[in-house]
Amino acid sequence: MPDTIATLARRLARLDRRVTVLERARRAPYPAWRDLPLTGSTSVPDADQAPQVRANVWNTLEFSGRIGLSDGRAIDQAVIALLPEGFPPAVARTVPVASDAAHRELHIEITLEGQVILRVQDSGGVRATWVSLDGVTCRIDGEGDGD
Repeated sequence: MPDTIATLARRLARLDRRVTVLERARRAPYPAWRDLPLTGSTSVPDADQAPQVRANVWNTLEFSGRIGLSDGRAIDQAVIALLPEGFPPAVARTVPVASDAAHRELHIEITLEGQVILRVQDSGGVRATWVSLDGVTCRIDGEGDGD
């Protein structure tokens, strides 16, 4: 019985924190977009769709823009960008991204150090010239994991 009460108390405390964050978010202005620094041999294929990121008050990272890949190839585990200082998540996250790769899914892995790593389904490499970050989001806190 004490385990059940303790579990319920933890869930109630998490819910209370989320309600507090949502109440604060309702009053806060939306944060501005920041440029996402690229690494390696990546590029900005269209200046109107430069890669950007912002952390909102709901403990979520939001991405937008497009990243060009060198030599028309997506290579598994290639570091393609670095998050600005203060943006790394509390736990590593992997989220799907859109691209022009045929027959394989691409993901980005966001590490605790703030690296944005390209992940190719079944590893290796695949022909692709760009990765779109439009609509990509992930939580930056540890909530939602476990219980």
